[in-house]
Formats: sequence, C-alpha cells, structure tokens
Amino acid sequence: MHIVEYRFRMKTTVAAAFALAVTAVSCNWNASTRYAPGRMPLVEINGDVLYEDELQQALPLGLSPADSADFADRYIRNWVQDAMFYQNAARNIPDTRDIDRLVENYRRSLIEHEYQRRIIAQKFSAEISDSQIEQFYNDNLHLFELDEPLIRGLYLKLSVRSHDIAKIRRLYTETDDESFEEIEKFCVRNAARQEFFYDKWRSTAEIEVLLPPMEKPLEELLKTDSCFEFRDDEYIYLLNVSEYAPKGGIEPLEHARGRIVGLLVNSNEVNYIRRIKEELYESAIDNNRLIFHKERK
Repeated sequence: MHIVEYRFRMKTTVAAAFALAVTAVSCNWNASTRYAPGRMPLVEINGDVLYEDELQQALPLGLSPADSADFADRYIRNWVQDAMFYQNAARNIPDTRDIDRLVENYRRSLIEHEYQRRIIAQKFSAEISDSQIEQFYNDNLHLFELDEPLIRGLYLKLSVRSHDIAKIRRLYTETDDESFEEIEKFCVRNAARQEFFYDKWRSTAEIEVLLPPMEKPLEELLKTDSCFEFRDDEYIYLLNVSEYAPKGGIEPLEHARGRIVGLLVNSNEVNYIRRIKEELYESAIDNNRLIFHKERK
C-alpha cells in the first residue's frame, strides 16, 4: 500500500482509516515474512514490518481526522526511511561482531543495574540515623563550603494601595506566632505574596528574583543589614533575614542533610553490592563451580 493511498483513507476518520488500512494490507501479506501473531501489519519493507498498534500508540490524543492523517503519513514515511537506512547500513557493514559484543555488554549492564536496583530497594528501606548524619557532617566540613549565600527569613510583596502597611512594617521583623498570624491575615485580605522561610534555607539568588531591580546585589546588602524595604510603582517589598550564611562559609547542617543522606546511602549501597559479589565469588570456589584453566600463582 502506498503512503498516498493510506493518507487518502486517513482523511475520512481515524477509525475508518485504520479499518481501511487493515483491509488493504491484509490482502498483500508476504508469505516469506514472519508476522507477529495477533498483530495487524500496516507497512512492510524487505521483511521489516510496521504494525497497526505501533501507529495507534504513537498517535497523539485529540487530533482531528485531518491532523491524524497528516501525522500518520509523516510517521509511516519516517518509519520507512529509517528501516531502509538501517537495511542499507546492515548490507554495508557485514561484520557486526564488534557491535554484537557492545550490545551484549550493554544488555548485561542493564540487567545488572536493574538487579542492583531491586536488591537495594529491599535492603535499604531503613533511614539513616541523625547521629550518622551529624557524624559525617562534622568529619567532612571541607565538603560543605558554600558557593552561594543562604538566608532564612520572611518575604512580603504588598500593593502600594494596601491598607495598614504601617502596621505590617512594625510586624514583619518580629518572629513570634502572634505577629505571624497578623501578617497572614493581612496578606489574605490584601492578596499579597508572602513567603515564610524561617525554618528553611534559601539561596539569595532565589529571593533576589522576587525583588525589584537594585543598585547592589542582596549579598552585598546583607553585610550591613538584615531588614529591607524595596519599592516600585506597584508594590512594596519587605524582607526580614533572621539568619545568614555567607558565601565561602560552611553550609548549615539542615540545608546539607538531604545531600548527606544521599552520600551515606550510596556508600552503604556500594559496600553492600561489593559484599554480595565477594560472597558469590567465594561460593563459586567452595562449591567447585569455578574452573581455572591456568594454574593460579
């Protein structure tokens, strides 16, 4: 079946196009080709077969019949081109032993990786303890030098037309629960943006993008102050920094915790896999399944 013929049939409806394609192709099956049982072939070139279900799976949802026909036409054309290019490559590279070896090595790597993933998932469901995290942190402080400043605090973005801004100016530097409640009520009424991050470290770059353009970077301003008010034509921006970790300093443990857990888990995984491999090796020797064809020295 030609692509043009298939495209014409696809123009009716998607369902009708598949039905017509199946009917047309089924009359021209090649007796020498081994077709997959239960699958309907659509296009065939030198024994390579494109099946109906492959095209159906590739077809995006929500396309009109005309767009579906265009997509099918491009998909079939690309499939035929790729199939013929591969066949041409295979004819011109008859010796594929090196490629076969690479494929087998890659297949082995994939199987080993999947097996390792599964046994590790079973083994390491337990958490790393806080004492392990703290011990690793204290023993490896050189790994946690900051390449950007971190801060904790409060960020507010208020409309210049908001009421009671003077009250919020008094409250935003306070850190008690009552002040937080008042600020939250104000922000709900005035549709302002608020970010409480007193318990979470954020990079100055993350916060700086929330502020209007400034003459000096936030990192520079933090050297002399911790409370800031910025303004543009539409908004007032308030920032209270409760804690500051400068660039070049040591990353706070709370911020480094996730990375430390990853490092410790990875170390445990490596040791566990190494131990399994060693046990398998010793088992092969103990059970006389390992054959050395040359005398070991």
